[in-house]
Amino acid sequence: MPDTKSLMWLDIKGKSLHTFSYITKNFTDKKLVKTTTWILPILNSNSFLVGTEDGVEEYDYNENKFELKLSIEGDLPNNRLNDAKIDKNGNLWFGTMDNTEKETSGSFYCLKPNYELIKVDDSYTVTNGPAITHDDKKLYHVSSLQKKVFCYDKNNTTLSNKRIFFELDPKDGYPDGLTIDKENFIWLAVWGGAKVIRISTDGEVNKIITFPTSQITSCVFGGSEMNILFVTSASVGKNISEDVHAGNLFSVKTNKKGVPSPHFG
Repeated sequence: MPDTKSLMWLDIKGKSLHTFSYITKNFTDKKLVKTTTWILPILNSNSFLVGTEDGVEEYDYNENKFELKLSIEGDLPNNRLNDAKIDKNGNLWFGTMDNTEKETSGSFYCLKPNYELIKVDDSYTVTNGPAITHDDKKLYHVSSLQKKVFCYDKNNTTLSNKRIFFELDPKDGYPDGLTIDKENFIWLAVWGGAKVIRISTDGEVNKIITFPTSQITSCVFGGSEMNILFVTSASVGKNISEDVHAGNLFSVKTNKKGVPSPHFG
C-alpha cells in the first residue's frame, strides 16, 4: 500500500492479515474475525475496503474492526467474495464464487463509489483476477475452472464484447489471480502449475517464472520502484514438512514495472 509504505497480504483460510512496513522493517500479523479475501485503499480515508464473508466492508486497521457497508449475495450462503480491483474512476470490480467450487453460482460485479451495485456477468464457479488496462478501455477476468482469461471492452462501468483472451493447456494447472504492468501485459498466477506467466496484449506467452511450490495464487507489483513482483501461494492439502514452500510469499525483482492501485471513491 503506497499510502502506508507497506506490503499487505491475506491468509483467507487462516483469517489473518500480514503486513511488512518498509519504514520500520517490521512484520505485523493480525488475526481477523471474518474470512477476508482482499484489501484495497479508500480515497481520503485511513480505513481500507475489504471483501468478507458478509460482503463489502470498511476495515479499521488500527482498531482491527469491520463495518459492513453492503451485504453481497446473502441468499447464497455457500458463496463468498474473491478477487477485486479498483479502476481509475474509483469503481470496485469484484467476483463471487461457490466455496465448494462445484456450482456456477458466482457472479462479477461493479460497485460505484456511491455503493450502487451493478452485476455485469454471472454463471462462474470460481472467479479470479480482475485487471484493468491503464487507459481504462479493457478489463480482464478469470474463470478458473474453465481455465480461461476473458477480455471485455470497458466503458466506465459498462462491459461489452466478452471474448477469450487466453486459455491454459489442460495439463498446466488453473489460472488464478493476475495483475497488469505498465505495458498492459498480464501477469497470471497458475494454481497447480508452480508458475507465473507474462502474457502479451495479443495473448501470447512472453515470460514464465517458476516457483518451488505448485499452488501459486496471485501476484502484484510493489516496492519503491514498482518493479518487485510479489507472489502468493497456498498450502491446501499440502504436507508442509514435505512441501516447505507451500503457503509462502515470494518476491521477484523484474525489469518491468506496475502501477499503484487507485483508491475506491
